[in-house]
Amino acid sequence: MFQLVFFILFTSRFTESQGKKVLCRSSDVEISYSFCDSVDHVFFLGIVPCSFSEGRWKITLLWIPRSDIIFLEGSMDLWYDAANVFQGKEVICHGFDDDYSFCGTLKGETVNTTFELSGLKMQLPKGIYMILLRLFSGPSEKNLFLCMNVTLLMK
Repeated sequence: MFQLVFFILFTSRFTESQGKKVLCRSSDVEISYSFCDSVDHVFFLGIVPCSFSEGRWKITLLWIPRSDIIFLEGSMDLWYDAANVFQGKEVICHGFDDDYSFCGTLKGETVNTTFELSGLKMQLPKGIYMILLRLFSGPSEKNLFLCMNVTLLMK
């Protein structure tokens, strides 16, 4: 029941396809994001604690995908001071023996999950980091599933 109330309260806030949304703000970091596609998304993302001095983060994701999540590949590009400092790709859902509970979710079903991520092992220099996150629903980059621009302000 709580999930339904939570969903109703926050859906209208997180369905805008354009415009920056502040994900979290603390004394050492501010994280905001916007979608870089024109599709309306039912999407909520939470990070606790909002700090890069911690070793682990708890990530909460509430999302209603517009395609099946059988195969899911992610790519990330990271820029700092106008230079591309990192590019990476990873297959997240293979279609079998997947590590994440949201793998196998069908179009229109609600993904409501919480998981932990390890923090960074190094100190990031102060400044603005721009991150382009893209998810693809097939092994080809033609099947764009989700696109987000994330801004990370290290104070």
